[in-house]
Amino acid sequence: MKNASSFKIENGIIKGEECPFVDPNYNNCGEMLLEKMKNNVNTVGQVDAETGKEDTFGDMMDRSIRCALWMKNKNLKPGDVVAICTNNHLDSIILCLASLYIGVVFNPWIDFGLTKDVMRHFINLTKPKVLFTNEETIQTVLEVAREENINIEIIVFGSVPGFLSFNDIINKQEKLKVENFECTKFQSVDQPAVILYTSGTSGLQKGVLLSHKSIHGNIKLMANISDASCTALVYSSLCWNTGIICPFSFIAQNSKRIVANDFSGKQLCGFVEKYKINWILLGTSLANRLVTSGEMSKYDMSSIKYLWITGSMFKEETQRKIQKLIPSAHIFQRYGMTEFGGLVVHQTNDEKLNSIGTIARNMQMKIIDIVSGKILGPNETGEACFKSPHMMIEYYNDLEKTREAVDSDGWMHTGDLCYYDENGFIFIVDRLKELLRWDGYHVPTVVVEHLIQTFPGISEKNIEKLVEDNLPDYMRLRAGVKFLDHMPYIASGKINRFELKKIASVNARCQ
Repeated sequence: MKNASSFKIENGIIKGEECPFVDPNYNNCGEMLLEKMKNNVNTVGQVDAETGKEDTFGDMMDRSIRCALWMKNKNLKPGDVVAICTNNHLDSIILCLASLYIGVVFNPWIDFGLTKDVMRHFINLTKPKVLFTNEETIQTVLEVAREENINIEIIVFGSVPGFLSFNDIINKQEKLKVENFECTKFQSVDQPAVILYTSGTSGLQKGVLLSHKSIHGNIKLMANISDASCTALVYSSLCWNTGIICPFSFIAQNSKRIVANDFSGKQLCGFVEKYKINWILLGTSLANRLVTSGEMSKYDMSSIKYLWITGSMFKEETQRKIQKLIPSAHIFQRYGMTEFGGLVVHQTNDEKLNSIGTIARNMQMKIIDIVSGKILGPNETGEACFKSPHMMIEYYNDLEKTREAVDSDGWMHTGDLCYYDENGFIFIVDRLKELLRWDGYHVPTVVVEHLIQTFPGISEKNIEKLVEDNLPDYMRLRAGVKFLDHMPYIASGKINRFELKKIASVNARCQ
């Protein structure tokens, strides 16, 4: 493990160590990645976890160049948008590389649970010229495009009569043109690169527009806190920051990526034993499922050196439990944001496990009072605000939302309630939008949730009494308790709090 970033606190602002993160030889991040692959053509870059099929960096380089040539032949220019709606497979990251080479902006869609209305929102927001997608999505896309009178060319992974396949466009390219290919030169690293969607827990997703500079910065940050080379497993698909930055970083670090879908604890442990995986990234929910699966004790997990946990706050007791099950591993929480293209805060070897860690390199953070906007000091809870040189350009085609989130001084207002202690360790309390108010008091829902999770029984009156006996009066469950047959989720797997509020509203009216 490389040394953690250092930081300082000045006038209430936590400042991470400033480090150069852009290679002056490359404004185009794709050009840098292409050079890395050219230098390691015989090294295995990715492996299909289920079949064991291997893809060398030479193979990846060849297909990505061929895809870029097809895009150029279609007259796609820098700034044009191509959409991608697919699961993890050996060709998914190839599209992203090809787009970087020529300045096309790639736009991953949520690849599962995608409704027609969400698809309509995506198409209207970015108006992609081309969509690369799986067979089962095509008909719905055609219906939406027809209804919205939008012309979009569809390339399919697989085979559907009447549609070009990804293999078709790759095989059509001439060998000589592949050998002589050169990436597009940009005047600045601020060239737009990718549009990623926010999770949309409280409404329609916003499109976060990130630059080549942002990708450069996050690849460099990954290199600063990871070993130089590894065999890695990341379940994140392209619609997540980690589903893009991690594969790019593995190319830059000459690492092998195990490409997998459809997580289960048994599957993950089997892959670890089979491929001797030593670096894993999991979302919080998957990490919890791994612990409760009981599978880790059945397999040889000793190859694991690092396990990163991202997405939301991870319980200290669960983190310690995983540590006991995998004593060979360094287990760290990572706090990231789509708007920054990657990590913002991270744990290192010296962290308090009930915190999310300390500020990352090239990041700044302040905590402000949610009413006055005043900068707060240690152990004072307020809204976390961040800034960095590689944060987003904007919310795509949404100036109003951009101005709401980023103030005139360049601070991104996260909506997360946090505090930091005297040593700079950062703690998440709740989401500001999920903070309830009662009789002038702020009620952090996470405090109530954590208490209820400690209760072994399931009954309405007992839960109400538990809260009444253990929490202040203003946190009492005055609207009662409602049991659901199932929890509503958004397509990304997070709880749909917007839908929960509607359910609660209906329940309140019925009482």
